[in-house]
Amino acid sequence: MTESAQLTATPWKESSGVCDCCGNASKRIWGDLSAGESTIAVYFVHWTVGNADHFPNIDLIIGPWGEGAKPEARSLVSLLYRPSAEGGSFMVIDATTRAMNYADLLGRSLLRAEVVGTPLASEVFALVDAIWLTDSRIAEVKGLNDAA
Repeated sequence: MTESAQLTATPWKESSGVCDCCGNASKRIWGDLSAGESTIAVYFVHWTVGNADHFPNIDLIIGPWGEGAKPEARSLVSLLYRPSAEGGSFMVIDATTRAMNYADLLGRSLLRAEVVGTPLASEVFALVDAIWLTDSRIAEVKGLNDAA
């Protein structure tokens, strides 16, 4: 990814379900992140509706997509969003706990230590910023700040 590239989130689909631990409604959205004509990541955001106590998950599958791209060349990075009245924050977590959801889409899942403090961290946070700024479906997650 180049620093000057404008990142854009393109929404794909969404689904809803029930949270396994509390029985409340849950929601999942996904799409891709691109810089110009190139898709550089696919994202999934999953949260329990109206419940700030269940931190939303953001999963990024980073790497090449499209014709000829192989899953082995892609990596999973996972984050938690912690809502707060001050606007919330993101925390990188070990993606190994989330990898079973995407096994056929990636080559490896990254540990927190493989992201935090590395050049990849700035790329990851730029991708998350693009989701937060350009996918309007994320408004519901941002609204959890009011419930925190």
